[in-house]
Amino acid sequence: MFLKFRLKKFIKLSIVGSLILVSLSIDVKKVRSFCGFFVAKVDAEMFNNRSQVAIAHQDNQTTYSLAFDYKGEPEEFALILPVPVVLKKQDVRVISPKLFQRLDDFTAPRLVNYDFDSNPALRGGGARSESPRQNVRVIESFTVGEYDIVILSATESNSLESWLRENQYKIPRGAAKYLQPYIDKKLFFFVVRVNLEAQEKLGFQNLRPLQFTVKNYPQIMLPFQLGKINSEDTQNIIVYFLSKTGRAEVSNYENVMIPSNFDVPQNIELKFGEFYRELFVSTIQSTKKEIVVTEYAWDTGSCDPCNTTPLNSQELNELGMNDEKAQTFITRLHLQYTKNTYNQDLEFTITSDQTLYQGRYILLPIDYNEGSNYFDEKVEIKNPSGKVISEVKLKKILKKF
Repeated sequence: MFLKFRLKKFIKLSIVGSLILVSLSIDVKKVRSFCGFFVAKVDAEMFNNRSQVAIAHQDNQTTYSLAFDYKGEPEEFALILPVPVVLKKQDVRVISPKLFQRLDDFTAPRLVNYDFDSNPALRGGGARSESPRQNVRVIESFTVGEYDIVILSATESNSLESWLRENQYKIPRGAAKYLQPYIDKKLFFFVVRVNLEAQEKLGFQNLRPLQFTVKNYPQIMLPFQLGKINSEDTQNIIVYFLSKTGRAEVSNYENVMIPSNFDVPQNIELKFGEFYRELFVSTIQSTKKEIVVTEYAWDTGSCDPCNTTPLNSQELNELGMNDEKAQTFITRLHLQYTKNTYNQDLEFTITSDQTLYQGRYILLPIDYNEGSNYFDEKVEIKNPSGKVISEVKLKKILKKF
């Protein structure tokens, strides 16, 4: 009924007349649901200071893939990530950045149209035994691709900060206070930097994504508090969660679904990225809570519309899913935080919910007019169960474009 009402308003304005007459002669709901074609998608570049992480969970093991949004000299790069187990060389690998491009292309919110040394990891001095460095222990060290990796344990954060600096890891002063909570939890530290000789030999200009697998550990989490050390601005994390069961969500923050499936004017087409950014930020502001936004929840067996082919079994296998049938459920979660917000790391749970959902916006061949009633005044913000928790004033956003 909603779609037919829209079409009636088209007729009154005599817009795209013959096309509307054709549309009225077929099942309108099927047109909207299955005959869409892709117009534009949100470019990840629209969100500054972003990190992309793919998490694949299957058969009691979790594979984490990390894409680095790093702009700077390779020798300045350092990654310090708390991990629950001691990782071995066989647990860590370098993967193609094309996998993240495929994930982004498949899951991005979209605008649609319808017809009607011997140990190189310790360069710069190595582990030192004198006090207080006795509080830091190197458990594993190895090189994978262009990366030198050490696995550390520590009992005191100031010692860990000093050890990292003395071993020429580029970390800012004051890192200790961010490291201590992970030491208290008895986590280990996955520490990475670039092996310049290996990078030159391999010939890669950009840093490739790193991947590691954690086996037989029940909790699925993503520690991101260390990302606040250098942060003076808004940060974004996009998580692509792959599972056999269904939609994933964050268990220690409220989950909301991005408002979706409403009409937008044709002038949005060239500014879709900016429009979606406004919608995303307005969604966060309207809830007045610390939330994680679901932007996509769909299996790899289909898509509507398809702006790219679904990920195949080889790509899913490279991301950590052993899947000959190429049938995996992907959830895209988006978190935006600042230095003083979201003080808990992300903890995930996998649900059995396989309801299909995506950020999808329908382009109408009409310019926006403040006095018109073609576009919704507001759109609802719902949690995964469908409960309305807030609303976004859509016309306030459309006025900006």
